[in-house]
Amino acid sequence: MTLVFRGEPAARPNGHGLQVPVQHVYYLKTHKTGSTTMYSILAEFCRSHQLLALLPSGTHINLRPPFHPSQVVLHDNISKYDMVFNHHVYDEKIFKYLHNDTFKFTTLREPFRHFISSFTYFREVDQFPYLKRINTSDPLASFLADPQKYETKRYASFTNNRQSMDLGFNLSHPFHDLTYIRSFISQTEKRFHLVLITDYFHESLILLKRTLHWTTADILYYKKLASGQKLSVSNETLQLYRQQHKQISTADSQLYHHFLLVFKEKISAERGLFGEVKEFETLLKKVHSFCDKTQLKDKQLVIPPGKWTDEINILHSKCKWLRLGEVSFTKYLQTVRNVMFGTPQKTDSVQMSKNTTQIPVPSTT
Repeated sequence: MTLVFRGEPAARPNGHGLQVPVQHVYYLKTHKTGSTTMYSILAEFCRSHQLLALLPSGTHINLRPPFHPSQVVLHDNISKYDMVFNHHVYDEKIFKYLHNDTFKFTTLREPFRHFISSFTYFREVDQFPYLKRINTSDPLASFLADPQKYETKRYASFTNNRQSMDLGFNLSHPFHDLTYIRSFISQTEKRFHLVLITDYFHESLILLKRTLHWTTADILYYKKLASGQKLSVSNETLQLYRQQHKQISTADSQLYHHFLLVFKEKISAERGLFGEVKEFETLLKKVHSFCDKTQLKDKQLVIPPGKWTDEINILHSKCKWLRLGEVSFTKYLQTVRNVMFGTPQKTDSVQMSKNTTQIPVPSTT
């Protein structure tokens, strides 16, 4: 059974009646939603299928709208690009450089978990000033007790309904404007063919694989940028934090819970999806075990097909691509393209107003 989602580009059969894998893919990479792991899957698909990705001129395409051509690397002899998978804030102007039948998807994460991950990462790892200046014995408790005291402005914040901002929330509206939020959710439904849920990552991958007619090998991965940090607080304190966060996350909460319901309906309608998830998890462990070995008797791994999963047949050289980080992978893709197509176009850089808040540039997240 093939699910066709509303607005999805029609799948094309090949000469043998099989569905041709979708190769025109737009992924809006949101912050701290497992998106760097998703990036690695998409970048490896791009590399292994010799596709053309629209790549950023810096580490991100942009951190605030509007999109400007100088934010991506363009070549004179390329009119359309096959894939997008680097960080950016939604702006439909980017679609000028993509094929008309491009499949568009993104990922969302449960807002409180997303907040904790963002707060910890951007304070401790990237050391953003607005979070680092919280000089108390319990910075998280201090922030949640009085977020307005510590929050920074607009797109410079990565803790204030950032998922909604990444997806194009119009900041002329407050984050608690329920009328606009409903409109924004409806707009998001029209903009994306599929919204996946990080909290159900393997279910999301299998749904994506089926939707795009990819193989099991196309969705193999190593987890990237997992913080491993958990809150060491009592259940009572945890519930207090959740309630405090709920007061400041209306947009993200409404957005997430709407698409969580849609996502659950989709996976429930997919025959055998949960069985395929279990098979995939078993298969993935075998791939990781193979890739983790330094002394190899066999340089090739063959896993027979299961009831739901495809046969896996990979060389050990594949492992380095599964492990490769975002910055290195992006540089590799750009280098290969420059060799093939020559020097990129020179475009005038976007000019920011002197009154524009400076946004700290995150590391790959």
